Amino acid sequence: MLNDCPIVGNAPHTPFMLKTLLPYMIAFGVTLIGAVATRLAAGLEHGTRLAGLFIGVGVMGALFAIPGFEWTAAGPLNRTGHILIGALLVGTAFDVLKAPRVWKIILLGLFALGCGWASANNTLILKTAPSMGQLGLALALALVWAGMILRFSAQTAHKATNLVVLIAALSGLALLALIVGDRPVTFIALSFVAALFAFALCSIVLNLDLGDGAKIPVVSSLVAIAWALSQRHPEALWGLGVLTLVLFAERTARRVPMPQGGIAAYLYLVVLAGFCAIPIFIAAVLVSAAASP
Repeated sequence: MLNDCPIVGNAPHTPFMLKTLLPYMIAFGVTLIGAVATRLAAGLEHGTRLAGLFIGVGVMGALFAIPGFEWTAAGPLNRTGHILIGALLVGTAFDVLKAPRVWKIILLGLFALGCGWASANNTLILKTAPSMGQLGLALALALVWAGMILRFSAQTAHKATNLVVLIAALSGLALLALIVGDRPVTFIALSFVAALFAFALCSIVLNLDLGDGAKIPVVSSLVAIAWALSQRHPEALWGLGVLTLVLFAERTARRVPMPQGGIAAYLYLVVLAGFCAIPIFIAAVLVSAAASP
């Protein structure tokens, strides 16, 4: 099991820093190298948009670095790997294929339904007829998945804004998981943070685009990680509810008056990060109080 994994557990044969940092180094390195190589090989038109899919690929590499990680759908945390693979396929198809919008909506709907169904029932195929409660929970989760993906896919904000919000949300999840002592969830969330930082560095130099191949896997996994944490630690529910306010920090930051000139864009990102930190802090306090004996 993941809790017994040498990288996130107590491995006597591995140096402490290596066993702690190796997954994040893999996520960062694979994303950095893959994004740069894709941009240079595929050119400006296609490489700029396709480079983002290596965020998900980098995290997959980090997951494979855990000997005890089970690629099964038996638990909410292990299912994150399956959702990540499916989201990579859907997002890459959106970036590569010039399909009509209606087909994209249908594919996205089927993917969200699959995520919701599997998360509500712990399997894709039930041996008995589902209850009304199971159907309702699956539909509600599917709507959350679809809503989150559409929220970022339809967003016209600059990619830096999306990166700040996603990094903040995943960092918040990692912090809540750390507070309740769930090291596996912390590991996966921070692996995404490392991959997003690598992509941000590439984007500064190569002006990469955060396409569907990047946003759909990250956002889908964000929901999956949050669901896994809520199922493994119900005391984190209130904190997770507050943490959703990070997703709306952009609207608040836009209302802050900014000076004229080139510094305004950088100052805006600093202000946005500050507004993202507020719900993270409140969520951490709530979870700390709930987790206290």
